[in-house]
Amino acid sequence: MDIERLQIEGGFLDGLDLKFSKGLNVIIGARGTGKTSVIELIRYALAARSHTTEAKNRSFDHARAILDGGEVTVVLNDLVDDITISRTADDDKPRSTASFVAPIVLSQTEVETLGLSDAGRLSLIDGFIHGRSIMSATEAEVISSLKSIYKEILAMEAEIASLSEEVSKVPNLTSQLLDFERQLQDLQGNSNEVTTKQSELSLLTEELATASARGDIIARFGKHAFEWRMTLDNLLLENYGPDAWNGEPENDPVADLRESYDFAISRIAEVSKSFQQIEHISQQRQEEISSKNFEVERKARVLRLELDKVSEGTGALSRNISLIKSQLSQINVRQSLLDERCRRLEALRKRRDETANELEDIRLKRYTLRSEVIEKINLALTPYIKVDVEQFSQLGEYSKALTDALKGSGIKYNDLASKISENISPRELVAIVDKAAFEELADLLNIPKERAARVLAQLREFGLADILTCDIQDDVNMYLLDGVDYKEVSTLSAGQRCTVILSIVLQHSERILIIDQPEDHLDNAFVANTIIKTLNGRKGLGQIILSTHNANIPVLGEADLVIELTSDGRNGFVQVNKPLNHPEAVNAITNVMEGGSIAFATRAKFYEDNSL
Repeated sequence: MDIERLQIEGGFLDGLDLKFSKGLNVIIGARGTGKTSVIELIRYALAARSHTTEAKNRSFDHARAILDGGEVTVVLNDLVDDITISRTADDDKPRSTASFVAPIVLSQTEVETLGLSDAGRLSLIDGFIHGRSIMSATEAEVISSLKSIYKEILAMEAEIASLSEEVSKVPNLTSQLLDFERQLQDLQGNSNEVTTKQSELSLLTEELATASARGDIIARFGKHAFEWRMTLDNLLLENYGPDAWNGEPENDPVADLRESYDFAISRIAEVSKSFQQIEHISQQRQEEISSKNFEVERKARVLRLELDKVSEGTGALSRNISLIKSQLSQINVRQSLLDERCRRLEALRKRRDETANELEDIRLKRYTLRSEVIEKINLALTPYIKVDVEQFSQLGEYSKALTDALKGSGIKYNDLASKISENISPRELVAIVDKAAFEELADLLNIPKERAARVLAQLREFGLADILTCDIQDDVNMYLLDGVDYKEVSTLSAGQRCTVILSIVLQHSERILIIDQPEDHLDNAFVANTIIKTLNGRKGLGQIILSTHNANIPVLGEADLVIELTSDGRNGFVQVNKPLNHPEAVNAITNVMEGGSIAFATRAKFYEDNSL
């Protein structure tokens, strides 16, 4: 795929209509004629990636300022069809007739600074990986799924904690019940009448407790149906339907979908009515249970009054016994619910772990692809340049996620966040929190057990979604052979850094390369021996667009097309757009880049006269 044409309406380059060659295109011109602007407008039109945040903001502002409310259009050719991409100064993203692969664009500043940032070096390597946008989209989906599962886990853990608190009352209630029953037996003696009435009262009490438990389940069920109905009704209220089409019906772009849309909406309305019916039935059943309970409670009161008459003091005991039995019966229902919730929590945790495995697989694949790219780069650039990658070694995002989770806990978290990120992976931390293994955490971090327990309690309450999904990136390191030693890219001079970055960038053979003034900070020897050598080696392997002030690049690089930009002070325009050996191109290179034919001839004579 190649850039075939660039058209600009509005701004400094208004009316520019530039056609490119499939090979090496070199843009020349005096300063202020729009060379950088052409490159940044191509980047803007194709939404090509900027390699640092600073470069992204600067590039975006530059392009919109140059357009000054206008529009830029780029035509790509993929050997079969033309793809037209347009973008105005106000568009959030390009408008395209088909999908396309954006070129690699490097500004002069990016070439100089790319090697200094972790993200920049990663971006440079990732530019060689095919399908990385699909991989990123898949990763985002998996992360979203993980966070959704964690919301369910947090809600389930909260419900389990509440149910567990109720169930924990069983031993104390059972002890009270036995004590009251012993007291009642002592008061009642062996009276058959009392025994019979007490037996009847026990049956009624059990019936009330069972009815209470059933009513509780029905109430929960009805509440759940109500919440679903309200959610669906709110969605239906917010549905204003799809946009109307005011043109000819046969040109309606979603004509075939409107009926399906209306059918789906009608189904949602039917489901809402079904939930409303469930609510109604639940309320009816609650009312039936309440009515029946009223009669049972009346019979129980009568029996208690009769028992009170038979035996002084037994009434209060009977009421206490009835109350405790009712509580125990309801707690038994809670126990069943607790068991079911615990099973659901385990299932959710299993889903979480499986989804976390998917995320790890995606990131492992990304690391593997990066390693393969680096192996090819090392093979091409050895021994002068060397690149390596360390897996999952950028811990900044992990440490930040931990800090956010521990804020407001009263725990001194800054040192803890670093300790945890350096010694425990997110997956290991999740397992420790699940098991409440505070002793294990204390041993791993060499902290008091009480502090470890507080950390786990805070993490459990806050949730681990952001921690488990945080992006622990690989770290790419780049080195230049200086004498007999390799020096890391951040310790190099600006020129040496550019040497490393350009050498790597020019290994791209399958994507369009667009570079603004790659020769800055480089001496002519490096330009001739490295850049020119690489450009000649890429002949026929992909389109390159370069802006430059160095005559060696178009001449020794055997440019397929020379483009000279000039300006009348208000607007920039194309002066020359010809092959390298065309007289107009030769004249442009001579005048713009060599200082004119007289200056060039004078230097040539000087070299000849003073050659050894």
